Amino acid sequence: MYRLDEHVVDEIRQRLDIVEVIGDYVPLRRAGREYVALCPFHDERTPSFTVSPAKQMFYCFGCQVGGDVFTFVMKKEGWTFPEAVAHLARRAGVALRERPLSPGQRRVRDRQEQLARVLEMAAAFFRQALRSPAGEAARAYLEERGLPSALWDRYGLGYAPPGWDGLVGALERRGVAPALLAEAGLAQPRPGGGYYDRFRHRVMFPITDPRGRVVGFGGRSLDGQEPKYLNSPETVLFNKRRLWYGLDWSRPRLRETGTAVVVEGYMDAIAVDRAGVGYAAVASLGTSLSEEQVELLARYVQRVIIAYDADAAGQRATMRGLAMFADAGVEVRVAQLPPGRDPDDVVRREGPDALRRILEAAVPVVEYRFRQVMGQVDTATPRGRAEAVEALAPWLARVSSPVERGEYVRRYAVALGVEEGILWQEVRRAARALRSRAPATGRPARGTLRGSIDGTGGVRAERGGRAGGAGGTAVPDAGGNNVQAVRHTNRRVPVEEVPAGVVRAERGLVAASLFHPQWQALIASRLEPGDWVTPAHRLLFELACREAQTTGGGVDTGRVLSRLHSLAAGGGDIGRSETGRQEGNMAGSAENERDRDADQPQNGVHDGVEERLPAGAAGSSSPAVAGAAVYQEAVSVLAALVQAPEPGPDEPGEMERILDDYIKTLKRHSLWKIQRRIAQLEASGQDVPVDLVTRFQLLSAQLKGRVGR
Repeated sequence: MYRLDEHVVDEIRQRLDIVEVIGDYVPLRRAGREYVALCPFHDERTPSFTVSPAKQMFYCFGCQVGGDVFTFVMKKEGWTFPEAVAHLARRAGVALRERPLSPGQRRVRDRQEQLARVLEMAAAFFRQALRSPAGEAARAYLEERGLPSALWDRYGLGYAPPGWDGLVGALERRGVAPALLAEAGLAQPRPGGGYYDRFRHRVMFPITDPRGRVVGFGGRSLDGQEPKYLNSPETVLFNKRRLWYGLDWSRPRLRETGTAVVVEGYMDAIAVDRAGVGYAAVASLGTSLSEEQVELLARYVQRVIIAYDADAAGQRATMRGLAMFADAGVEVRVAQLPPGRDPDDVVRREGPDALRRILEAAVPVVEYRFRQVMGQVDTATPRGRAEAVEALAPWLARVSSPVERGEYVRRYAVALGVEEGILWQEVRRAARALRSRAPATGRPARGTLRGSIDGTGGVRAERGGRAGGAGGTAVPDAGGNNVQAVRHTNRRVPVEEVPAGVVRAERGLVAASLFHPQWQALIASRLEPGDWVTPAHRLLFELACREAQTTGGGVDTGRVLSRLHSLAAGGGDIGRSETGRQEGNMAGSAENERDRDADQPQNGVHDGVEERLPAGAAGSSSPAVAGAAVYQEAVSVLAALVQAPEPGPDEPGEMERILDDYIKTLKRHSLWKIQRRIAQLEASGQDVPVDLVTRFQLLSAQLKGRVGR
């Protein structure tokens, strides 16, 4: 376990040349003072990916992904920030400071390492047993399923012999206590004392964590023994909610293509891999997807093709998966398999080309749902048409591209025999319901389904699309106003729609605080912390102010980014881990979240930078996870501003006028939110709080005159 602060991050960043690091992954070509390449994070034919050696930053003008050397390796390798720091520290020759472990922490770490060694020993035992005379039935089964011996080692396949104590006895002779095997999920206690093997006469599939460690097994019965597939029980290392089968050997292809095929079974994942169809697959250890699994896979890919069985259980699982991946900001498509077939069946019976055609023909989520609905309701009746519209509207509301959404609405209105305006009305109603769901339930509204891949967690501004981020969609709200949909990649941050002018104003204020720090005091004196709408923008402003205070006036954007990274590391520890995840990544736990409002100016400048990242949008169920999305968004916005700064006016008076306009924009938005809240309270017959009325009157007065507090 290592201790981390922004000074360590800054030292690593200064010792490394971002051109050399990125050049190990992407062929760079010099273009003037910068380097350009085809973006590694989205498909393109004309290079829009730029690397600046002077600024030590990268930015893609196509997909708005940007950041520094840490951000790049995190996105390219699918690593957490602590993992990226540990890797780059070794490359830079920077020694990370060890943090002493408490006796309890040391015991937990030692026990986990001991269990990991036992599981590796068990994996070796199973592999050896597969090639032994006792493994004849298992070998025959694998050959029959199209898996020759040349492939067994790639997937770590093995065999658990039929005896009751084959593994227990073998490892006990090597000094492993049977009780430790039970703790690792490999043995079970006998009623009369002693232990027996959990897995017997089964083909064994090792399950690894993202670090490649064996943490559990899945066993396929060879003699009709139930259950047909048996997984390891939950242990301190094995938690199937946080694991994907096949992630270890699929990872290179996942990074290369940015696409994952999600399947149900071990053999399905192997079938996609060995078929050589250009895709990598992972299996979900059952049809019940978890949020942790979705979040983990979203670190590696931008697209998912769900290829579950076509039976009823598979269809239900598909619908659950669609919504969950949408929450994570992942583009989702559905592969439509023949009835009664899974990917393994298709490869064995029809060949790899048949599977390739099915995967390439995967349809967007909204089209999949449309086909489902058309097969379930009678659109010849008014009731059937109403049911179809009700079922489709939420999925149409999730489509982010206005062009695609408009095309779908027009086409589906004709197909359903309803007026286009009626369908639009229901889509808008569904969008409002999705946005309002998070505060009422404590969970976020469902995320948008992207028609194109943007791949970051930030914001795309209206002007020129130059803001870093996840892209926005102009969606008419209840009042017909055009708003910018600000999407966070993290699954737990609800969709928040912010007017494009507000996004532009906040970005302008952030840019001024970074590149013209002499205006920080004016901005801070005229803005309330609550006037900021986007948490990432407020965070960047506060970090810029902190940097100016530290240096006595100047702002080093590299140091701002280092501070942002160190905040993202939570408690500052690198190396704390449990199965498949780093506990030290991003923003820490909700219990440790400090909700300090930065409304106390120091010398006219906010001094309220939280020790951990802000929680983000209201309604998020996890401040820690929401903070991760704020971090991603802030990094992309900062990279966009650094790589493509907008020139400031020559005259000081003109700069003050521009900033005043930006501040008024935020004040007007605050006033609109208060007006809306008052109207909601009055409509429901509730009393309007006095402080809300006071705030409304104050904002109104400020906007009538010169903006100020």
